[in-house]
Amino acid sequence: MKRSERHRLKENDLSHAFTEATARLAERQRTFGLVGGIVLAALVVGGGYWAWHTRAESRAQAMLGEALMIVQSPVEAPAPDANGKVAQVAGTYPTVNARAEAALTKFMQVANDYPSTSAGIAGRYYAAAALSMLGRPSEAVTRYQEVVDRAGAKNFYGRMAQLGVIEAHVQSKQFDQAIAKAEALANASDEALPRDAMLMELGRAYAAGGKKTEAKQTFDKVVKEFPDSPFVDEAKSQLAALT
Repeated sequence: MKRSERHRLKENDLSHAFTEATARLAERQRTFGLVGGIVLAALVVGGGYWAWHTRAESRAQAMLGEALMIVQSPVEAPAPDANGKVAQVAGTYPTVNARAEAALTKFMQVANDYPSTSAGIAGRYYAAAALSMLGRPSEAVTRYQEVVDRAGAKNFYGRMAQLGVIEAHVQSKQFDQAIAKAEALANASDEALPRDAMLMELGRAYAAGGKKTEAKQTFDKVVKEFPDSPFVDEAKSQLAALT
């Protein structure tokens, strides 16, 4: 597992993960040996589905791009215009929360309008992250779990959403649920989930839940078993704070 990939799994930022939302169109298999008319009909139907799916993915990606533009919009207080009337400058938002609310609405529109597309799944993930940032962790858990259910635990956003569920449970002080989820990931055999990163998630959940002994043991395991891990410095800091 490359260090860059470990850092990517640690990220939970609305704008950075967009580059991971690439369209994955399934290859259609065609059966040989059928009569010409049936083959032609299958090709017509298959081509129609492919064209529809491509258009839907393109529209969804465009809408997702608009949502991400909102995330990157400036935050500025309303200011007087040329006539002295105080108004919000177009393309800006008065607060970070106002911007997040606007992005949330757009992300959910993508997710609901194009639920089975790559962009729709990404939109649902970003919506969950926005909800967590807005202090609505219970709703975030629901959205994150929907990502896992729709995309699967092996999909990039599915994996990221599993981490999001843990963090949202901690945010809502549901520590037992957070710890149970983190333990499951730490003990999983999925090579795409670096064990040091999963142990860090587990250690944070233990620490947040007041389980200092378990947290110290977990962070100590990261330091001893993964000396080259990008999480070693954080693990040491956590150990020092728990001592």
